[in-house]
Amino acid sequence: MPEFIFFLLFLLIGGAILWAGLQQSHQRLKGWQDAAESCGLQILEAASAMPPHLRASAGAVEVRIEAFGNKGRSTRIVVETPGSPYFDNVSIRPESMFNPGREIEIGDGYFDAEFFIEGPAQLVLALLDAETRRLLVDVRAQARLEISAGQIRVVLSKDEQVPDLLPLLLDIRQRFTPPIEVQRRLADNANQDPEPGVRVQNLLVLIREFPDDPKTAETLRKACSNPVPEIRLRAAKALGAEARGVLLELAEDLKDDAVSAEAVSILDQELPIERTRDILDHALRRRHAQTARACLKALGRSGAAAAIDPLAKVMDQEKGELAAAAAEALGAIGSPAAEPPLILALQRDDADLRVAAANALGRVGSVAAVPPLKEIADLFLLGEIRRAARQAIAEIQSRVQGASPGQLSLAGAQAGQLSLTEADAGQLSLAEDSAGQLSLGGDD
Repeated sequence: MPEFIFFLLFLLIGGAILWAGLQQSHQRLKGWQDAAESCGLQILEAASAMPPHLRASAGAVEVRIEAFGNKGRSTRIVVETPGSPYFDNVSIRPESMFNPGREIEIGDGYFDAEFFIEGPAQLVLALLDAETRRLLVDVRAQARLEISAGQIRVVLSKDEQVPDLLPLLLDIRQRFTPPIEVQRRLADNANQDPEPGVRVQNLLVLIREFPDDPKTAETLRKACSNPVPEIRLRAAKALGAEARGVLLELAEDLKDDAVSAEAVSILDQELPIERTRDILDHALRRRHAQTARACLKALGRSGAAAAIDPLAKVMDQEKGELAAAAAEALGAIGSPAAEPPLILALQRDDADLRVAAANALGRVGSVAAVPPLKEIADLFLLGEIRRAARQAIAEIQSRVQGASPGQLSLAGAQAGQLSLTEADAGQLSLAEDSAGQLSLGGDD
């Protein structure tokens, strides 16, 4: 008798628990069903048996809502559009240090930090306009979101979230549904997106994927008036000669050091020496090192004698990287007039400058540069300065060996060995002698 009572109590308690569970499942299902119907979905299947689940559709879209996770306490919503190439080729999931693969950065810092994105760049950028990103961020703030394999999947901790999130998911699905004019969306994003980085990325993809299309050229012309310097730079660079004026403005306004530097590099020899000097002066005053370096390189590539003085001035007044860049530019000019300031630079207490000056003298130096180079090589028994000085001496030797009558030449001697010996009438040649000595050989 006690066993029977115990068994009866067990059945009653178990039945009560089961009944409570079924009632809870029924309530959950009713809430899901109401949310689906409010979104215009047709209910295809609804089961309150534990775990409860619901299936609904509207046209090509299919929605599943089901209990999920530990003891079915969470809720998962799956939205699917069968056969959509956009869903099939794009993956968007929460950012994680364990995400494999190559991520696409779209230029929106907050969004890129929240999501790991994979797929064809032009498709991803076309799809993820400002409104779509806002929807994804809104969903991500309330639930775990993932888009892949043709599905949008979210996991919610509370059933009360379903009525709020389901419309957002359907809106996102609609934005991923064909037909999508990729080029038009890229152009719209390049001109209108509120994030400058997104505009830049869309513009770059448009240039790369649709370079010869008239719509691309139209977008580029609009972008030349964009307030963001980098966008104007990319557009002007792609337009070529048509937008040289824009490049010149970017080079001179110095609002963005990196942009001005690239504009100078693109214009290069098209910039008159005087304008390059002016840009260089402004860049140095404002400490825009990238633009200053670009100007120094442009002056060096010009090969103009008028560029020697400004380069020598920078080498004399600056130090470190800028002084070294000026020395390199002097060597690039290839003029004998660059030799005196480079020899003086060897005496500066600036390791970078000394190395750059020695390298430059290896290109433009004469035998007059060998003694100071030898002195520097002897002063630094180890290190890059010594190697650069010895290499410069060797290069000078190789240039002047076997000089024609009336010229100085280096005979076969070790680097840094100079001696003058008697040669044919009217000729001087450098012959082998003890290291670093100059001597006139011959009879009394």
